[in-house]
Amino acid sequence: MNITYEELKELLLIGHEIEFEYNKKKYSINCGQDYWYLTEYYNKNQEFKTTEELLEKGKVRGENIKQIWDDVEVIAVY
Repeated sequence: MNITYEELKELLLIGHEIEFEYNKKKYSINCGQDYWYLTEYYNKNQEFKTTEELLEKGKVRGENIKQIWDDVEVIAVY
């Protein structure tokens, strides 16, 4: 499933959660009660107050989400 970076931003802003794969590793972006989380499966969470902060400061293998998004394979949108 392919979605653009702009579509990703819109989906997150309305509360959707995303699972994706990058360089053969799985990640998720999901929302808790007070925070948004960017997680590499079986690794530490990165925690952010807003989707904007997550998209700006969240790192996947040292790069922000916008930098890698064209190389991501979206697995699921919830």
